[in-house]
Amino acid sequence: MSKSCAVIVGDIGGTNARVQFLWYNRDQKSLTPSISLITRQTYRTNTFTGLSKILERFLNDILNEEYQQEEIHNAVLDKNIRVVLAVCGPIWNNRRSNDANNVRMEPDGSGWATQHAEEIENFLKLKANSLIFLNDFEAIGYCLAAQVDPLANALCQSTKTIVLHQNPAEETHTETKSPVACLGAGTGLGACYLSPDGSGRYQVHPSEAGMTDTISPRTEEEWGLLKFLRRHQPFVEIEQIVSGPAFVTMLQFYSEYYNQPLPSQLKEDLAKVSLDDAPAVIAQHACHHQDSLCLRVVDTFLDFFGRTLGTAAQTFLPYRGLYITGGILPKLSWRWQNNPDNLLLKSYLDQGPKMSEIVARVPLTLVDDDDLGLKGCLYFMTIHDN
Repeated sequence: MSKSCAVIVGDIGGTNARVQFLWYNRDQKSLTPSISLITRQTYRTNTFTGLSKILERFLNDILNEEYQQEEIHNAVLDKNIRVVLAVCGPIWNNRRSNDANNVRMEPDGSGWATQHAEEIENFLKLKANSLIFLNDFEAIGYCLAAQVDPLANALCQSTKTIVLHQNPAEETHTETKSPVACLGAGTGLGACYLSPDGSGRYQVHPSEAGMTDTISPRTEEEWGLLKFLRRHQPFVEIEQIVSGPAFVTMLQFYSEYYNQPLPSQLKEDLAKVSLDDAPAVIAQHACHHQDSLCLRVVDTFLDFFGRTLGTAAQTFLPYRGLYITGGILPKLSWRWQNNPDNLLLKSYLDQGPKMSEIVARVPLTLVDDDDLGLKGCLYFMTIHDN
């Protein structure tokens, strides 16, 4: 006997909503489900008034496709669909409610109302309890859980990995009972960790490690940076340095600290873009123009990110692996990859005389994959398909 249904997974960010439509089949005689990717779309999140409208648009786009098989077409019409969405913001009510106020709609910038799964199901005429929410970083954690699950479908796993540091003793493959941890730098600093559940799979646990007050200055310059950050708020989370928005703040600090005005071209380029795009401009000027202030920003980010990863290695002892996600680090590969003076790795491994040896046992891997949230949603569905 087999179980078949259509599946929609989505990674709904403040800018883009990426959704996939898949066909799922599990034969009770097979340990690994059969999954086929049918189609995918990306929409601008802030042009919709909520998740209901995004899913309505996606379902209409699917029905307009001419190549659809009759079985799939009927599943859409009959609403035989499971939906798992990775969303930003708090989730409660057994994964059925989401505070989505941080999504700002065009043109007035008003926030989305709270999203409730039951209301979405009623609007789309889906079956009851067919839709659930995952926190966006929790979904990434489920993709990492799929990485270490030999029975996971390949569509749930990522192959876009770069090993930054391997345990010199090469004991990783024996650490099947050890935790896994993940940090991801983007708009903020996300974190999660995974623990083995005894059945060969891993359970995902959310974490707010990026919001801790763990900035520990080592130089007068770093003390100056901390004081600069404290001008506006007494409590300074580590993500105030290890995140995209931190690039803008650090550029302001270094311009003031070194009494060095921004180059005219940099000022002109920053004036053309939104605050969200400013970090990319700073990184580009560091890479292509070798601007000294921008290079200092990039190096400070890499240094503190490495230290923070080292702290995570000590906190979770993830001998099965510590993973880096987020869109920033891959874009800075020109600064750290194939570089004997890799500041990120040096800072990661330099954890003092007592703990450096312990941290060196924790493998460090970068996952450069924009679909981690989608794959995590899919994996979550496969292990909760009853």
